[in-house]
Amino acid sequence: MAVRAPKRAVFLVAGAVLGALVAASLAGCEYANDVGPEPSRSAGATGSSGASPLPLPSTDPELLAELDRNMAAVELLLADVPVGAGGAAGAISGHGGAGGGLTYKGVLTGAGTYTVTAVCVGAEQAQLVVTSRGSAPGSHGMDVPCGQPVTQQVELGTGPVTAYIVSPDEGIVYKAAVGAVRILEPSP
Repeated sequence: MAVRAPKRAVFLVAGAVLGALVAASLAGCEYANDVGPEPSRSAGATGSSGASPLPLPSTDPELLAELDRNMAAVELLLADVPVGAGGAAGAISGHGGAGGGLTYKGVLTGAGTYTVTAVCVGAEQAQLVVTSRGSAPGSHGMDVPCGQPVTQQVELGTGPVTAYIVSPDEGIVYKAAVGAVRILEPSP
């Protein structure tokens, strides 16, 4: 003799399963920031940072404390450097080809000689590469000894620009290495 479940119970179970599937599929969705406009930027560029200020939370409180100290040191080293056309700060640990480092992407609205400043803390050195893909394409690299800001004049054209800073030592991953890059508009 076959036992048949009531239709209402079948619909309730099917509805619960469907609801769980919908909830799971929406869990990874992003929604626009509806809390208002972003703070205004300089007229020289628009852009975004490819990294959050610090890596995802770790269960190691000593590492988190070191990251906080290093980020405070970066901010102190750049205290007198204006943000200008754009910039970013965050973790630079990891290997360059494996998703490590910090990336800033923006769009420059004017061509000229830009002042690029970079700094790192928590590693021996970092490498910065600034790439312009606009009206004057090109790539400019510089070594950044950690602990002191390095400034260089770079010719950049109108259009997309990317600044990528990473700890270049492929043999060691400096987990608490942080850095920053700032791009200042040309003087009028």
